[in-house]
Amino acid sequence: MAELIDPFKLPSVYLSDRKNLPSCPAIYFAIDAENRLLYVGQATNLAARWKNHHREYQLQEINKESQVRIAWQPWTLEDLSEAEKYFIKTLHPLLNGTEVESPDIIPSEFILRDFLKAFSRRLIIAGIKPRSKEQLAQVYLRYDWKDCSPKGTAAKIKDFIKENKGKNTSIKFQWKKYGKITNAAALRPGSRAQKVNARQNRSYNNHWEVPCNGVLIHITPTDLYKQIKEKTEIKKLAGINLRALTTTGLVEMTMKYIYHDFSGLFPYNSDIVPLLWVNSQLRN
Repeated sequence: MAELIDPFKLPSVYLSDRKNLPSCPAIYFAIDAENRLLYVGQATNLAARWKNHHREYQLQEINKESQVRIAWQPWTLEDLSEAEKYFIKTLHPLLNGTEVESPDIIPSEFILRDFLKAFSRRLIIAGIKPRSKEQLAQVYLRYDWKDCSPKGTAAKIKDFIKENKGKNTSIKFQWKKYGKITNAAALRPGSRAQKVNARQNRSYNNHWEVPCNGVLIHITPTDLYKQIKEKTEIKKLAGINLRALTTTGLVEMTMKYIYHDFSGLFPYNSDIVPLLWVNSQLRN
């Protein structure tokens, strides 16, 4: 049921009229006048929850500039927690996961844009997978892992994540194992070969997932960075210029390198990350 719900089409009341909320179990969504999703929560009694909400001060501050409304969907008590987790994971609201009292909340797209600017010459867009009922729209970025030094792309990405770790933002760089080049168990511990292999795997064995504004971005290594680069053109991602495989280039790479994760990808033709906060600032 959750995947069929559009929060922006649900019944709602303005923040100033929250006393009119019904007394029912519900999943609720705080949305501003720009249709930016601010917060998702659950309530066993919606009216009672909003008599003293811990995010009220922050929402009132936003309400001064862009009128906030509270939309809701009645829900069964036993499924409230799972539904709340689903909507937070899928919709990435601005305030969820941030400190309650801090006035300096950084929208996730700001951090993403800073990241893409810093790595615009190190990342290539391989392709996308369109949004479906089962998953978010997904963008696949590739980096050259072969520079295993502290100046290599993998090391620099890890530095960027550390530098931004303390910032009050909802964006997360979720790390997963990608795979190992050589089985280290086959190498003599302490040998030069084992140390080289360890450095290579630190650079190669990385898969970062970065959700932002309803899009999931994957960052993974490739052996074919130079070959991919030859078949690219400049496209924008979150408003930042990056190289992207052309339609012809993606077809050629898929046919020539069948074991390099190109199958199932669609060409990247236009920016699919909506800039909810950057564009609002530009209008102001």
